[in-house]
Amino acid sequence: MKLIAKLIFLLILSAVFFSCKKNPVGPDDSNAAPGRRDYTWVADTINNPFLDFYNIWGNSPSNVWTTGSLMSDGVYYYNGQNWGLDNRVYISDPDAVWGYGNSVWIGNDKGCIWKFTDSAYIEELKDFKVNGNFIDFVGMTGTSNNEIYAAGYNYTNPVIMKYDGSSWQLDKTLSDTAIFNKIIYCCRNDKYYLVSALIDYTTRIYEYDRKDLKLIYNNPPSNAGPTIASIDGYPYIVVGNKIYRYYNGNMEFIFEVDNPNFGGVVWGRSRNDIFIRMQDGIVEYNGSDWKYLYKSTTPVILSPNSAIFTNDVFFPAKIRTTGYPIIYHGALK
Repeated sequence: MKLIAKLIFLLILSAVFFSCKKNPVGPDDSNAAPGRRDYTWVADTINNPFLDFYNIWGNSPSNVWTTGSLMSDGVYYYNGQNWGLDNRVYISDPDAVWGYGNSVWIGNDKGCIWKFTDSAYIEELKDFKVNGNFIDFVGMTGTSNNEIYAAGYNYTNPVIMKYDGSSWQLDKTLSDTAIFNKIIYCCRNDKYYLVSALIDYTTRIYEYDRKDLKLIYNNPPSNAGPTIASIDGYPYIVVGNKIYRYYNGNMEFIFEVDNPNFGGVVWGRSRNDIFIRMQDGIVEYNGSDWKYLYKSTTPVILSPNSAIFTNDVFFPAKIRTTGYPIIYHGALK
């Protein structure tokens, strides 16, 4: 069940740092500066073919964390020079990771959430179950160290947990036989967005105002359901090969990726600086066209998540032919 859920997670499917004002007059940024394309790239291979990276978070290019599991477990840390296994504490199947300030939270598939602060780990939630089943936390985000939401499932139903600065509490569950496989926060309207994948491959996107879950998109059964990303504080939705920005209940068409290698996921800094997941590399859309920034010589599976900073970008991936995980690091010249 665990492996099947992870495969669905990869099939149907972002940390971006910028100044964001809530509730703007409207998204009038069509003249935003086009994204630069003069990156230098480093591909760091992790010597463990039994490990898949799913989530990544960082607050600077010299403080990046990524988590993953499959037939092996690992929390890896980048200090600005190299990646290394963080073995100060053992966390089985770490999937979700998010941080604020000097603290990092990591959730696993057995209802546990660890907090790392000042070189020490504290287990804040242990073996938490809903209806007798452990919660598998697959995504986490928030606005501060006093408001964090962790999304996942209890192998039957989608589940949301909330952290208020002192403890974790059950916040929401859905009756659907499904999983939450993505959660993002959009500061432009101060709301959260979640993707739910049902057992029949129906995919739903919800808007969450901390009280009510509002269904905003329902995709019929498909192996390539819609995905979401927070770009410049707005929710972006990928449907098929088309990318939309969701605002005030409307889907604004941005661009289309007419390429069979499109991986169905985008990340970015603005509407004119969007990165695109491909099956053979990384593409960038600058408001007028899209172009490969990095093209792999072998097929790869890029994670649905990334860490994007002002001048640096990090994309976890897996080499299809060898199974080794790899992290692409692009830095503007």
